Amino acid sequence: FLQIDRHGSVNVSKLSARPHVTAGAGGFVDITARAKKIVFSGFFTAGAKLSLADGGIRIDGEGKVKKVVGEVEHISFSGKRAVAQGQDITYVTERCVMKLTPDGLMVTELAPGIDLQRDVLAQAEIPLAVANDLKVTPDALYRDRPIGLSLNGGASLGGAHG
Repeated sequence: FLQIDRHGSVNVSKLSARPHVTAGAGGFVDITARAKKIVFSGFFTAGAKLSLADGGIRIDGEGKVKKVVGEVEHISFSGKRAVAQGQDITYVTERCVMKLTPDGLMVTELAPGIDLQRDVLAQAEIPLAVANDLKVTPDALYRDRPIGLSLNGGASLGGAHG
């Protein structure tokens, strides 16, 4: 995603500051209009310098462009419509996981090494709700080794490591 706003709307296709870099939405609008569950992924800010350290994320340099904004420049996906239709919407970033609620975005999970106030709440242009049962993402996801995923039949998904 390029931007997410206070309503949970998403811009995936257009930034006026860099029109030569972005492309159209393609089939995105058709696919997301009727899906019951949608998971968006993207970086929390644009241009951040990140590294992995001690089973977590370290922000070595904050991004200059905030992507969680008051209003998206272009609505490719309507958060208001998603709430009205009862869609289950999740936003996954390197720092946190957020869910769309009728009241807006709620942080439900935090990556190890990330400070909620400094690295998430202060980097959003809008207030974000925080779940009472805020979870920490398993640190195995941030280590340089297989994480032990398997298919339903038991086949290993070891990736490049096996």
